[in-house]
Amino acid sequence: MLKIYFVRHGETEWNTQGIFQGRNNSNLTSEGKEQTLKLASKLKDKEFKAFYSSPLGRAMDTAQIIKGDRNIPIIPIDEFQEIGMGDVEGIPRIKFELTYPEEYFNFWNDAINYNPKAFGGESYAQVLERAELGLKKLIANHKDGNILVVTHGVMLKAICNLVSNHDISNFSKQQVPENTSVTIIDYIDSNFEISLFSNTDHLK
Repeated sequence: MLKIYFVRHGETEWNTQGIFQGRNNSNLTSEGKEQTLKLASKLKDKEFKAFYSSPLGRAMDTAQIIKGDRNIPIIPIDEFQEIGMGDVEGIPRIKFELTYPEEYFNFWNDAINYNPKAFGGESYAQVLERAELGLKKLIANHKDGNILVVTHGVMLKAICNLVSNHDISNFSKQQVPENTSVTIIDYIDSNFEISLFSNTDHLK
């Protein structure tokens, strides 16, 4: 059985300010680093065959802390980058809402009708397509054991949506995993199953 530990990156400066990050990067806060150190401590004795990360800085930094002194490279995986938000990356949510009220509403509530073309963003269908490609890459490279992947909130929504066999209409109902949470997805007999979702016991 292949067991994939999906981790959302630690808290970032823009997370605390309500600013959309997307493909732009924001550094981990001191709290985000502390969260990640706690997770690293919890996983320090877990044997991983590979470490993967979105190439974005906040994810790579999180992966590096979790990896610790293990002599294993962190493999960038482009497919698991965060959703591209185009011109609304780096701006507060309130500005996004005031400038593009319909798109803002649909971003949170109606994945089918979310259309980001006005600001050059990525649709949820495109995110789901990338998530599927990323999952296929993982199972092509690994047949069993534990691997760890650091990624992002919306991407994790997409991954969970896919492995639960939900269609895009369910996307908006899917919960966003917490910062540094662990979501474990097992792959056995050609099927995915979520065995743990958004676990943050290390923060208690």
